[in-house]
Amino acid sequence: MASLASLASPHGLVSHTSALPVAEGDPAFAVRVSGIGDPSKVLPAMQGRSGGGGLGGLDGVGSALSGERAGLLSIAEALKRYSTCAWHEEDLVVAAEDDLGEDAVSPARWPRSSEREFARDDCGLAPYAPSVPIRWVPAWSLTRRRAVLVPAAAVYLHMAPRSPSELFTRGTATGAAVHSDIRRAVLGGLAEVVGRDALALAWLQRLPLPELSVDPEFLGPSERADHAAGTARHLDVRLFDATTDFGIPVVYAVQASTDGDLPDHIVCAACDADPRQAVGKVHRDLASVRAALRERAAAAPAARPDDGAVSVTGASAHDASPERRGAFRHLLEGERKVRRLEELPDLSREADPLAAAVARLAGRGAEVLAADVTTDEARQVGMHAVKVMVPEAVPLSFIHGERYLATPRLYAAPAAMGYRSRGEESLNPEPQPTA
Repeated sequence: MASLASLASPHGLVSHTSALPVAEGDPAFAVRVSGIGDPSKVLPAMQGRSGGGGLGGLDGVGSALSGERAGLLSIAEALKRYSTCAWHEEDLVVAAEDDLGEDAVSPARWPRSSEREFARDDCGLAPYAPSVPIRWVPAWSLTRRRAVLVPAAAVYLHMAPRSPSELFTRGTATGAAVHSDIRRAVLGGLAEVVGRDALALAWLQRLPLPELSVDPEFLGPSERADHAAGTARHLDVRLFDATTDFGIPVVYAVQASTDGDLPDHIVCAACDADPRQAVGKVHRDLASVRAALRERAAAAPAARPDDGAVSVTGASAHDASPERRGAFRHLLEGERKVRRLEELPDLSREADPLAAAVARLAGRGAEVLAADVTTDEARQVGMHAVKVMVPEAVPLSFIHGERYLATPRLYAAPAAMGYRSRGEESLNPEPQPTA
């Protein structure tokens, strides 16, 4: 990771890396932010981009027990976001799906909005028409082991639509990853897709997740240190098993203040082939979110975000006050199963964890796709950048009016996991609070 440091300079990809303040008594993680400014100044394809700066920005955030590692992680995050903004129009295929045949992975397979959502005045998405040309980009199907074409709008961030049919989805950074080992980059991107699918399912369906019991002796040294640091005197952290029918471990966390300190409640989830790694990661993510929300939450109570607006931290800030504890009732109240961490599946023990993960998703009728988005900047520091996609997965949307409520998996997965499946009219009406 040390090679990433060369990307940070006043004239480099990362113009600055700064520390977010951590309050006294909070978990002892260092939190760093790496800024890249506005890449449209040097990336012509981003001219006329949609969404302005409202898709969560392109800064990278990293947290770790050491400031140096946190800084490098934040640079890696910035690099992956930048890489999903860099494309050349001449490299894209422009065609109607009807003219591409089996090479095209149809947008009709992607998460889609319901008729109720399309009817809203604040919904910016549109139904897809396979007869209308859209832009496509080469990718690889790990499931079918062949080259395919995927919609460019599902790969890149801030891509201005060329036709209404490209508005079937919004580009997000979910599934983007960088690593010096391309297989580990793909596995990391896939883990993020699976983790956010679990987050969306748990929140929208208000699933009564089993609580996780963690024996520190079961953890490795680094995860044990993260787990120990993640528990402060005035914070209560409850961990839950959010592993879905995909069979890749997901740890869901609710962190609550016990002394009235803000933010009062925050949630995060982490997915990893190794459930022990997921525990360490979720504690680090909680620290990042807590540091980012503290000043905003302390300044003034945040209003509920507009349903049609992109708001990555808005719902988290809104739910940060003690008056909003009721929004977490389905996670914190009532009897529930208790599951030991060692009972979760562990793909890290497989000879090929990536192949094992792909096979598990295939068993549930889901396809794993990966596009190479490696930029010159990534290549110069020995990194591969990828965007991993699973068309069947439920996305985590930061626009409450665009939650893709006609996605079949949203209703099929809870039943497959042994839970009650709610219909669209009974889904959680609260904006999801994960930042």
